[in-house]
Amino acid sequence: MLPLEENNLNSDFNMKQYSLFDEESQKTMLNIDLFFKDGPFAYVFLDKFFQVFRINDRFLKLFGQQHLQILGRHIFEFLDGEDALKLKAVFENRDSLYDPLILSLNFIQKDNSFLPVDTYVKKFTNQFDEDQYCLLMFDRGFYPDPNWIEGKKELYKTIIETQEQERIRIGQQLHDSVAQILYAIRLNLQHIASENDALANEIAPIKKMLNDAIFQVRNISVDLVPSVLHDFGLKAAILSMCERVSTSDFQVKCYICEDQEGLDKDFLLVVYRVIQELLNNTMKHSSASQVIVKTRCDTEQVNIEVTDNGVGFQSKLEESLRNGIGLQSIKSRVERYEGTLEIRDLEEGTQVKVTLKIK
Repeated sequence: MLPLEENNLNSDFNMKQYSLFDEESQKTMLNIDLFFKDGPFAYVFLDKFFQVFRINDRFLKLFGQQHLQILGRHIFEFLDGEDALKLKAVFENRDSLYDPLILSLNFIQKDNSFLPVDTYVKKFTNQFDEDQYCLLMFDRGFYPDPNWIEGKKELYKTIIETQEQERIRIGQQLHDSVAQILYAIRLNLQHIASENDALANEIAPIKKMLNDAIFQVRNISVDLVPSVLHDFGLKAAILSMCERVSTSDFQVKCYICEDQEGLDKDFLLVVYRVIQELLNNTMKHSSASQVIVKTRCDTEQVNIEVTDNGVGFQSKLEESLRNGIGLQSIKSRVERYEGTLEIRDLEEGTQVKVTLKIK
């Protein structure tokens, strides 16, 4: 009896092991459903025979099919002939498929038209050591539904609000600590110079550098926390900013519309930040000597235009957006307000146009 009991125990244990593995597999699929069910990506899981055994709602929407019309069918039935052969060739090269790759495939829709889809293909092994495949795809013409757009806006809003809070924190620290220390140093230097005439000439250049440092800290603090904007409005804030950055070698002229003053404070701050970023980019990269800043406003939108006589953009817009933190910040604000960003190379210089929709 004893060996039989041991066999029964082992049999029960193995059954429990199998049950647990099966349950873990179901949990994995459940996690995938939670992550991708309502997302922009369609997914398809294929068994070792390349038959569909799991899909999400996005796939059904893309191809206008029902679950029962898709499950159990070969994935090749949904592809253009050449693309079906291409995918078969990929599947046949099974060793290399453990490294994921992205293919451009034309899927057949319900009306027999073709939908070009970028498809991420990955091979994996299930709990039974069987080969299976995952296809993760998104159509090139995809646009999210309104809820997605609202979610994206909320994300940008959170990011921008966090940035503004950090600006305020740093600006206040500069004003309340660094600037005060510099003022104290200047007063001590003045005291030393007044008591010792012999040191006055030696202290003079140090005092000049200190004054320059105080001026720079003050400007940075004002840029971080534009109190003029809150106290006197957008036009006064932009004029003040243009005046601060203007020098004999870098002249900035402003033509600011006053109709926007009654708009939401958050919106006015966005307009201010966009102009600030554009001026910073111009100062750093354009080698310009003249800049013109204009704003125009109607009931639906605010138009910002910054034109310089510099060297223009040395790279394409896509590359500039990828590498330039300032332009990325502008792009985020533009997207939040469903606007546009346009950069034009002129015969001499560059013109940047930004449109922000008024909500």
